[in-house]
Parts: sequence; C-alpha cells; structure tokens
Amino acid sequence: MVDIQDVTRRIVEQRLQRYTDIGPDLAPYGAARFKFDGARLRVAFASARPDAASEVIARVLRFARHRGMQTQWTVMPQRYGESEFVAALPRAGFMLTEALLLMAHHGPITAPLNLQARVFPVRSWDEMWAYEYGSRRSFFDDRYPQDVVVRQRARERWREQEQGWCRYYVAALESRIVGGAYVTLFEEIPTIMGVYTVEEARHRGVATALLARVIGEIIRPGHETCCLFVKHGNPAELLYRRLDFVPLVDELTYQREVGY
Repeated sequence: MVDIQDVTRRIVEQRLQRYTDIGPDLAPYGAARFKFDGARLRVAFASARPDAASEVIARVLRFARHRGMQTQWTVMPQRYGESEFVAALPRAGFMLTEALLLMAHHGPITAPLNLQARVFPVRSWDEMWAYEYGSRRSFFDDRYPQDVVVRQRARERWREQEQGWCRYYVAALESRIVGGAYVTLFEEIPTIMGVYTVEEARHRGVATALLARVIGEIIRPGHETCCLFVKHGNPAELLYRRLDFVPLVDELTYQREVGY
C-alpha cells in the first residue's frame, strides 16, 4: 500500500533540491524556490499569505524582467499556500502549458504480460536514436521526425545515461522498437518518465511490459516505491490506475514570455 501523504512529502523534498538558486525577496507576502535555466527563471514550491499571491508574482516578474528572463512557474495546488496561484498566474499574463498528475506505485507490476514484447536497456547509439525517434512520433505528433532533431536530443540523452543520471529502456515487437521509457537514478524515489508506445503498436501490452521491466529493476527491499507523471486527459492514466498506480498531486506549469 502507498502512504500517499508520506510519499508526496518525500517526492516534494527531493524535487526541492533542484531549486537552489537565489531569487527575489518575497517577504512578508510569501516564499518560493528558484532555478536559473539559461534565459529562463523557473519558480516552484511557492506559497503566499491569503490574498497576497499577486504581490508574490509581481515581485518575481520584476526580478525576471530586470534580467531579461522568461518565467516558468510550477504549481502543486494541493499543497498549502499554492492554490491561490492557479487563478493569480493567468491574471498576471501566464499561460497554462502543461497539466500533469503525479502517481506512485509500490512493489512490482503483477499484471499479465505480453511475452512477445521484449524490453531491454538502451546500450547502443542506434537504440538511443530509435528511442528518440519513437518518442518524437508519440509526444510531438510528428509522423516523420527530422534526423537532425532526433540526433541532437538522442546525444543529450546518451550523455545523461553515461553520466548515470538516467537509464533508458526500449520495447520491441517482432524485432522493431515500438516503445520506450526512462527512469531517474539520482532520486530517493525514482521517477519513471517518457513512457510511450508508437501509434501502430498500441493496445498490445507494450507499456505494461516496459513498466514491469523498469520497476522490477529499480525497486529493492525497503525501497519499493516509484512514481511517474502523466498528462491530464492522457488515456495512459487509465492503464496506470489498472496497474495499481495511485494519484498523489497535480503539477501545473505556467509560462510567461519577456515583455508580455
């Protein structure tokens, strides 16, 4: 069984570690955590006193505008002090660009598996290229991704795996790679990300086989919980629920361009 409150707290704590840069002083109206990502200021885990969310946002925007930075703001509305930002950010010119649901799973996957779906870690450049090609087809609705784009992102993923940050997996049917996923290796509770199946191979147990293999390799006694994000409205959420993933908290991402 998943202790929802405990797992949510632990995941929030590990994600907090990504936001360690110094941002604007928000006292006495609230607080937030910041990360500089090139020309983008990423804001998360903000809190505001009642009716003070607009002032918190205004201070952050002044800080970003002075530095010519775009602002990206992530909100977990179920957390204390964050719910007011759901209405306040659009009033300040932010657009909701992504709405995700964080889910968690405890123990191995016990569902029946399609034994024809062969899942294995990415161990060659060609396999990483195939992973990225299928990922772009699935997530970007790009039927024929450009090779230059695929190679650039595949190189980035290859470096992430070489440096031990992530481990990538692919799934094959009839010797053709038709799905993929990866898992973070630097977190106390690993996060499974990028689960996909190309359109022509869906409803054949590929995603279930991927999750079973990934989870089977990352859990161990005393550390049997993992998590994943799924986009609200994605039919995959129904599959995850059938596989005993439980919902934890929403994560909403808002974006605002410079000079809006």
